[in-house]
Amino acid sequence: MSVVIKESLNNDQPMTVSLEGTRTILYQMENCICKIHKDNGTIGTGFFCEISFNKNLLKVLITNNHVLNENEIENNKIINISILNKEKEETIKKITIDNTRKKYTNKELDITIIEIKPNKDEINNYMEIDKEDINKDKDKRKSIYILHYPKGKLSVSYGVTSDITDDKINHYCSTEEGSSGSPILSLENNKIIGINYEDSGTKINNGIYIRKVIDEFNNYYSKEFNEYKNEINLIYKGSNETSIIFGEKFVENNKNNVKLIINGKESELIEEYKLKKGNNNIKIIIKNKLVDLEDMFTGCKSLKNIDELKYLDTKDIKNFAYMFCRCSSLSDIKALENWNVSNGNNFSGIFDHCLSLLDINPLQNWNVSNGNNFSWMFGGCSYLSDINGLKNWNVSNGNNFSGIFSGCTSLSDIKPLQNWNVSNGKNFTYMLHGCSSLSDIKPLENWNVSNGNDFSFMLYECSSLSEIKGLQNWNVSNGNNFESMFHGCSSLKDINALQNWNVSNGKNFESMFRQCKSLSDIKPLENWNVSNGNNFSFMFLVCKSLSNIKALEKWNVSNGNKFIWMFKECSKILDISPLRKWKVSDHNYLDNIK
Repeated sequence: MSVVIKESLNNDQPMTVSLEGTRTILYQMENCICKIHKDNGTIGTGFFCEISFNKNLLKVLITNNHVLNENEIENNKIINISILNKEKEETIKKITIDNTRKKYTNKELDITIIEIKPNKDEINNYMEIDKEDINKDKDKRKSIYILHYPKGKLSVSYGVTSDITDDKINHYCSTEEGSSGSPILSLENNKIIGINYEDSGTKINNGIYIRKVIDEFNNYYSKEFNEYKNEINLIYKGSNETSIIFGEKFVENNKNNVKLIINGKESELIEEYKLKKGNNNIKIIIKNKLVDLEDMFTGCKSLKNIDELKYLDTKDIKNFAYMFCRCSSLSDIKALENWNVSNGNNFSGIFDHCLSLLDINPLQNWNVSNGNNFSWMFGGCSYLSDINGLKNWNVSNGNNFSGIFSGCTSLSDIKPLQNWNVSNGKNFTYMLHGCSSLSDIKPLENWNVSNGNDFSFMLYECSSLSEIKGLQNWNVSNGNNFESMFHGCSSLKDINALQNWNVSNGKNFESMFRQCKSLSDIKPLENWNVSNGNNFSFMFLVCKSLSNIKALEKWNVSNGNKFIWMFKECSKILDISPLRKWKVSDHNYLDNIK
């Protein structure tokens, strides 16, 4: 039995398709098509296929950008799809997006591609791409069909191509709501030639040529798709004076691995060079595999353009410490967005004092899961205000977070850090030091800092903080150093969040609330166990609003040996008698306390 389908618009040749053929197509292809369920209740179509990538085949899910956009394929997002099982029943599957998947989306072309992990995702059937160039006979109509989920039901629509360009395939297959993202297949060989992306509102519907889709994906991952380059060209902006072009440790560690060509002249790997005024071309020729990238461009104030660093092979590098430290002219790091840093363990100071750095979104797909040292990573990036690129980072192996955002004076929103797993963190010193625009630390409320031992200077000079409720549930029981933790928090009025803190292991409390000029109530500290503390000097120095210190009269400070200027310049404190009950070996401890 067969059915006659008349092709639309001035085409008087009917196309005959057997019903048995339709059943065969559905039977063979139904497991390669999925229904995509969006959070807003709408649906779309997606399909599984294998595409050429880096001389291999990569299994992927393809759909439209308006079905799955850039926000919907961020790391940790879950994509809900359904596929027909052998009993023709829909089976729901969940695909969790993470750093291990390649992914690409393009709003202009309306395409999204996500790598599939067959074992993890339990997807085993994939369509085949038509490798023939359909542009060879682009004036000839081709019999096609699309597999899709119009209104949520798996269906086949037959038709022909209308016109074909280098990028587009326009066609007469009927589509409805839910058809977006469906594959366009050749009826001749059942292979994919395009992806349906738009109902034009006329009899002609629009699609994009599948080879264009694959080319765009490969171009995006050009660093991996192409061979890594052994010659990297960089541009330095000179001013007729000697400039640092490489850091000391990088030169020391790689002097036998690299040679240079500077403005056309060959040179050994050196730290400094007299650059001409204007742009200078530095060609790095990699003779042997680089040992590490520590200190590579430290102090290179003249480094301007790093576009070709996207071709640098970083997959085996472990040490990235201070790589771009003090590169004060560096503002664009897009070249680093596809770097493979999965083996990296030391990211200390990599962008320290990059004063021109505003956009770190290129780092959003970095796999830093092996990193243990994140200290001073963005220290001194005074114009950095947006850290959304870090929100999906896996920092669970990190133990050193000291100074990571120290001196980020423009940073006011730390919500991207709220899901960071810092449970292995030990060193939090100077972490948010000098973040003078920061007024809300609530995003840190669920941080597990129970392994932390050093919290000194953590919020030093966070002058916009008026309350610290985000710290209420912190377990600081392993902390031994609280020096200057809130020093210079001149707007801080409410410290109720600290009421139940276990500071029994604390030894150093020097300057902890120094210059907290707005702090008038320290009653939340009355039950603190400070029995191991030895240094209380300057603890409340210049707390000008503080008048009553009765809350501290029961403190056990018997191990204390330093109380210098503990309440110096606390002009409103007139009565220090509560302190006379303290049992201290130095009976003159009150002489210099105020």
